[in-house]
Amino acid sequence: MRKGFLAALAVAVLVGGSVAFARTAPVEITKNGFAPATVTVQSGDSVSWKNSDTAAHDVDVDKTNCNLSLQPSQTGSCTFPTAGTFTYNDPTVKGSDQKGSPFAGSVTVAQNTRAVSIAASRSLMIFGDAITLSGTVSSKQAGETVTISAKPTGEPEWTTQVTTTTGGNWSLQVQPRIRTTYMAKYEDKSSATLTVNVRPRITLQKVGRNSFLVVVLAQHSMAGKTVDVARWTSSGWTTIGQAQLQSIARTSTVAVGHVTSFVNLGTKLRVFLPASQTSPDYIEGHSNFVFK
Repeated sequence: MRKGFLAALAVAVLVGGSVAFARTAPVEITKNGFAPATVTVQSGDSVSWKNSDTAAHDVDVDKTNCNLSLQPSQTGSCTFPTAGTFTYNDPTVKGSDQKGSPFAGSVTVAQNTRAVSIAASRSLMIFGDAITLSGTVSSKQAGETVTISAKPTGEPEWTTQVTTTTGGNWSLQVQPRIRTTYMAKYEDKSSATLTVNVRPRITLQKVGRNSFLVVVLAQHSMAGKTVDVARWTSSGWTTIGQAQLQSIARTSTVAVGHVTSFVNLGTKLRVFLPASQTSPDYIEGHSNFVFK
């Protein structure tokens, strides 16, 4: 009896430590046989046998090392990593190796085709905006659990879970504050990674006849960075000067700069923060334009 208990326990522990997100198909052992005798799973999934009889039973699966000895009320499991059809029986029952025996059955293991997709409503955004992540799981079923992981640049990874709706669709609204890479996981399968790039939020305000204020918002202060001041010409935006951003008290997300320009009245102005100043956390950004 002790040997049987340890065998069942060892298999249960082994399965619990293998593929955490795989599925398990249950089989019950009764005095009348296996119920159900035939199960279908995908590669990487498990089958569990629960002994609901008052007598001990064994489970031997052909072409595998799955051999269980189960006392009453015990449960044992085996994982099937490869596709194929595997027969099993209870050798303690006479005639169980014969076709049609209620103490014989089979496990059909199909190739694992589970998958999950991920997409974003936008892959480029401005700091402070929100986007929607969405995707579909291969089962096309509602009520499935999808785990979304997010890895902001230079920051710890975090995860959250969503539940699929009709058709196996899922969605999640997020507000990345820095370049962030996302991935969806459905059971033991992961989607491709998806990176969302973020621009700093930059505004340009006219505060005097020849004076302008630049405000830059980001996850961390852009103080010390340099913006390019440009005016609009027939050939496009032309740089006419630069300004260094300064920190302001009591905030780590805002930097400001002061620009003085003596261009003609009616000139269209804009400031640019190039990638050399924002990388790797952000991509280049630019402000709104204003008229002098």
